[in-house]
Amino acid sequence: MARRAPGTRPRVVVVAQASPAQGGITSFAETIVAAPGALADFDMVLLNTTRQAVRVGGEVSAANVRHAVTDAWRVFRAARQADVVHVQTALMPLPPLLRAIALCAAGRLGGARVLCHVHSGRVNSGRTEAFDPGRLTRALLHGLAVAHGVLTCANLGTATLRRLVPGVPVETVDNAVDVDAFRPQPGEPGEVVVLFVGTLSQRKGLADLIEAARLLVERGVEGWRLVVVGGANEVGDAEADALRAAGVAAGVSDAFVGPLAGQALRDRIASAGVFVLPSHWEGQPIALLEAMASGVPVVATTVGAVPDVVRDGVDGLLVEPHRPHELADALHGLIKDEAERGRLGASARARVVERHGLDTLGGRLAEVYRASLAGR
Repeated sequence: MARRAPGTRPRVVVVAQASPAQGGITSFAETIVAAPGALADFDMVLLNTTRQAVRVGGEVSAANVRHAVTDAWRVFRAARQADVVHVQTALMPLPPLLRAIALCAAGRLGGARVLCHVHSGRVNSGRTEAFDPGRLTRALLHGLAVAHGVLTCANLGTATLRRLVPGVPVETVDNAVDVDAFRPQPGEPGEVVVLFVGTLSQRKGLADLIEAARLLVERGVEGWRLVVVGGANEVGDAEADALRAAGVAAGVSDAFVGPLAGQALRDRIASAGVFVLPSHWEGQPIALLEAMASGVPVVATTVGAVPDVVRDGVDGLLVEPHRPHELADALHGLIKDEAERGRLGASARARVVERHGLDTLGGRLAEVYRASLAGR
């Protein structure tokens, strides 16, 4: 196995779907590869496995099998010149799990230390409605033992995988954002923008949000408008179209503006009055951190790491999932109270600056990489 000369920086190969793909894993992978600070001590390399910008997750097809084999070979070759292979994965359903095991095995065969980073909202949510593995899934999860370590984005996910993948170290690594890229801006004059950013899916609680919007309209609440940013990525057009039709029936058909990225998305978040994420299950959503970094108060559900990030009544408001009436109540209160929006938004910004900046993430990952290399 070829290695670099002594004294050179340890090389970390980050394996992930990156641009033109969109989503939390893409944001995380691209962030850590470009991160300054502590990770400057490592040679960070991105191995991008994206083949199309929009896809449906978990599909089984001959093409996807070929792609998995090709990617495993690419990881093996990269691992021959690497010290650490850091695989990013959604893990669930079963096809991504099998793919993650194959990529981790390839990295290990290539001679690198392997870390499997599980971003799955299902696994990290701590909710049985999202993740209640049967016998086959439990057996296949043991395949993650091919990695030298497993990382999650929520303490609930760490506890879950420690039970299901015995003998492998499992640790939590909090997500982070570039807080300087998401600075607070004066809100748009006039109507309060209630902003949702995410895949147009049931699991994001979008149907609950649409029902909450209908309730607000029914109550005669004025001075607000709903904006929904996102597309059908990972779920397919049928589910997204059904939610758009529900929006039409609820009287908010103009809310759907499609997917956004880059500066256009940052500007949209910064101009919002309230950010809402009523998910049924989540890990530690990066969109939530981006909104908080922008000084926007949030209304979110008590799933995954969300309660660890958002302090109810301090940085935003938390409600239980599947409860559109509670969601409507929380939104109603913030729409009508500009001072409360300002108080919560300022606290949200301070929270992310303190706990979820790039320096914090870089230091944490550097610690994880060094510990893994010390185990060699």
